[in-house]
Order: sequence, then structure tokens, then C-alpha cells
Amino acid sequence: MVDVREEIVLACRGLAAHGCGSGIGGHVSVRNPAGDTYFINAFDRTFGEMTPDDVLEVDRDGRVLSGGRYPSLGVDFHSGIYGLRPDVNAIVHTHGAWITAMTAFQRPPRMWHNLCTFFYGDCVMSPDDSFEAIAPALGDKSTVLIPWHGAITVGSSLGRAAALHDTLEYAARLEVTLTPTGASPLPDDVVPGIRALVERATYLDETWQLLRREGGRSLATDGLVLTGAGV
Repeated sequence: MVDVREEIVLACRGLAAHGCGSGIGGHVSVRNPAGDTYFINAFDRTFGEMTPDDVLEVDRDGRVLSGGRYPSLGVDFHSGIYGLRPDVNAIVHTHGAWITAMTAFQRPPRMWHNLCTFFYGDCVMSPDDSFEAIAPALGDKSTVLIPWHGAITVGSSLGRAAALHDTLEYAARLEVTLTPTGASPLPDDVVPGIRALVERATYLDETWQLLRREGGRSLATDGLVLTGAGV
């Protein structure tokens, strides 16, 4: 059986290795299938420092069910999203540098590369960073950008939400660096076909496995080994 705390640790450390989560802030959560709660990382550690002891169980009102640690004050949108989206089982929020820079454009990324097509018609802007705004703004999409703040990706599994977030950081880097050059993105008429192709190629599944490997290497560097089925 997969240990949800260990999987969150692998996601956090893998994302940190890819440039999302070098400072304090950001959240990775997973819905508890056995109850009306979710698991989420504590606020006082960076993604690259996370261990299973830094993963908390929180109820829908944001109350930590055990221990004296606390998640970020901004976690209320997790409850909002889980409440509105029964299909969502995991949420990733970071302040990745390229993602944050891109949100100042106040628009979704354009189609600069095949992998950007994951966000074609599936990425929206929130009007602000309040938890009351974020979940309704997300609607039925997989990605919501928070202006001058960061982004949130969601998925039916932690693997999809984390891999999508890693891909968004790449798309954001292209958006920020290519926009000033006057370069042209992919023509609209080819984008749907490319999107179908990258989905069939199981890119996000393989990216999740890469993040898990990166997370495992990060743990090993710190002399830590997961005890469950996480690695």
C-alpha cells in the first residue's frame, strides 16, 4: 500500500529539485479517501526539507488533527477545491519563480512547445489570491494562476497534479523568456492534435516517476530512507 505521507514528501522534494519550492511556502495536499480530511505539508519547512513527520492531517475547517505543527494560513482553498471537485484527489501550489513571473502577465501560457498544450483550454486566472475566489475560478479546469503570486494544479492523483505543476514551470519559463522576443507560438489549428499526442505518450506519468526519483535522491543525500512503499 502506498504511504500518502511518503508520496507527498517525494512530490515536495522532487518539485524542489526542479525549481519549485526553494523557500518557505507552497502546499502539496492529498485527499483522505477514508474520511473528510486531507494530508498536507507543514509550513515551517521548505519542500526540499520535507520528511513524513512534516505531513499533517487537516479537516475541512483547516484544523490540524494531531501535533503542534501547522500548515500555511493560505490552505483554505484546498478545502474549497475538494468541496467543489469530487474528481480532484490532490492539489499542488507553489511560488515557482517562472510561474510567479508569468502570472504578472495575467494570462495563461501560450503554446510555445508541445508540452505547453497541457494548458490549452485548461488553465484559468483567479481574480485574486483569496480562498473564496480560487476554487470557483478553477471551475472544471486543472490549473489556476494567481496573479503576482503563483499557481495551483489539481489532479485525480498526486502524480498528475505534481507532474502538471512541473510542466507548468517549464511552460512559464518559455512564456517569460520568449514573449519579449516577438516569437510566434504554435498555430491554433495544430494545438489540439499535439495535446492528444502528448496525453497518449503518458508524459505526465513519466514525469511523476522522475519527480519521485529526484525526491528519493534528495532524501538519500540527507541520509534518509522512506520506510513504506514510497520508494
